[in-house]
Amino acid sequence: MAVLLLGEVTNGELNRDATAKAVAALKSLGDVTVLCAGSSAKAAAEDAAKIDGVAKVLVAEDDLYGHRLAEPTAALMVELA
Repeated sequence: MAVLLLGEVTNGELNRDATAKAVAALKSLGDVTVLCAGSSAKAAAEDAAKIDGVAKVLVAEDDLYGHRLAEPTAALMVELA
């Protein structure tokens, strides 16, 4: 089974600690893909790629995701899943 994890991105920075802990908890379920979404998420995605246990990183850079609203992010995750 594959796991899609939404990384917490704030002002372009990944909450690395929370993401690493979530990846550690989930990696026994299968390959963990981290999604970094936000108006400036590229650096966060590069940071996520360095976390042990992350198989793949997806980045969605768009102002639509910059306000961290559930609806556009949920629609993106459903599309990717």
